[in-house]
Amino acid sequence: MHFFAKKLLKNTFYISLFISFFSSCSKPESALSKYGPELEGVMLSDFGTFRGFNLGEKKDTVLAKEKSKPSEADEGYLYYESKLNDSNSYNISYTFDEGGLDEIQSDIYIHNPNNTDKVFDSFKSYFDDHFGKSEDHQGFTVWTVKSAKYGDVRINLSDESTSFTIPGSPGKIALWIYPDNE
Repeated sequence: MHFFAKKLLKNTFYISLFISFFSSCSKPESALSKYGPELEGVMLSDFGTFRGFNLGEKKDTVLAKEKSKPSEADEGYLYYESKLNDSNSYNISYTFDEGGLDEIQSDIYIHNPNNTDKVFDSFKSYFDDHFGKSEDHQGFTVWTVKSAKYGDVRINLSDESTSFTIPGSPGKIALWIYPDNE
């Protein structure tokens, strides 16, 4: 009986070691995962205003941090198109002036339009958690953020799905980040 107990204890130790090894190898959950896979795929980073960037960033910094090459580029503009998964996609345009990154626009396309509200709400929750409660302004959900370089920066979020009039069209969420020059 003593031999059996030793063998069982030894096997239990190895099984525990095996389980702890593989659980430590699993990818840690990102801070963005609680907002859903669409937001996590678009935002990529919990830092900065968008994807780890803030207005004023240099074009070279954006080029270096983005994971892919832009679909279009010129002196003051970068444009990216990406897939989120098999059915959803997004695009991003970065506009630059002499001071650096001046404007960010992104459209997120949700293949199943019935999921658009859920994805919109996840973006709204993310920005509410990071920049305070939003305001409704002329059909947009808006946050005003203070910036040392630009003063007030606006983040506009809108569901533009109604602009697609063909039945079965994807849902569309638009995001626009810009200095408030009013």
